Amino acid sequence: MDNKERNQVILESACELLGQMNFEVDDAFAEDVEGEDGQVLVSITVENPANLIGLRGRNLASIQLILGLLVKNKLGEWVRVLLDVKNLAQKVLDTQQPVAMAIMSSYERRICHLVLQEIEGIESESEGEGEERHIVIKIKE
Repeated sequence: MDNKERNQVILESACELLGQMNFEVDDAFAEDVEGEDGQVLVSITVENPANLIGLRGRNLASIQLILGLLVKNKLGEWVRVLLDVKNLAQKVLDTQQPVAMAIMSSYERRICHLVLQEIEGIESESEGEGEERHIVIKIKE
């Protein structure tokens, strides 16, 4: 199975899982994470992303783990699946106001920065120290 087929299976699994959790997925796509062999980024747009993300990203982390297990059962191999909830970047573009994301690990921040740099008109930077480090998304100057 090539990466395109694998990513389609992952995308369908993500949409199915979120649907069973009563999240209506408005838009979604899956792509390989550049420079990270075997990792797939699933970008989604949902109605209420705060419930999906949860406090300090705990819901999102749990959903990623469950999704990874579903994919392993379907494909027979472990694939690290990262969910990207793309509503915050659009909110920044719409309101022209910066938005702080939840606190996350350095790895998760790195992935977010990579995704956000692809969106025209915004920029991201990490703020805070230690366990309080988070990303702020703002209009590009």
